[in-house]
Amino acid sequence: TRIWGGGDWQWIDYLYFLSFVKVGITIVKYIPQVLLNSKRKSTSGWQIWNIILDFTGGALSILQLIGDSIAQARAEELGNGWTGIVGNPAKLGLGLVSIFFDIIFIVQHYVLYHENVEVPLSHYGYEEFASEDEIGYDAPLFSTGRIMI
Repeated sequence: TRIWGGGDWQWIDYLYFLSFVKVGITIVKYIPQVLLNSKRKSTSGWQIWNIILDFTGGALSILQLIGDSIAQARAEELGNGWTGIVGNPAKLGLGLVSIFFDIIFIVQHYVLYHENVEVPLSHYGYEEFASEDEIGYDAPLFSTGRIMI
């Protein structure tokens, strides 16, 4: 298939291109939450467990790349082979990006804004503050209705 640059692309080239687009979108999707947490000086409104699970997934993904690389190096009787790691740059990139932003979120939640986990009940029609535990996990961040505590 001809492209505008004059070269030929194979299907694998399109797939690599799309995988790099996915890495770019992943980078862009984390930035607004980091900025919102920083602006509000709080991480209320979302659960840290999602971030911990995302961090675990990114770490396990990179561990799988390392394991694949070791297995491939042994199969080809190489001392050390990096082809298993750099052979899938999108998976490596997604793992590293998710770990990077997850560390930022964990630091924001447990270090920077750990005292600011109160949710303003003015969003729910109350004038007082309550902790996330008192509100519960089913409470929406923004609501006009009353929530029973």
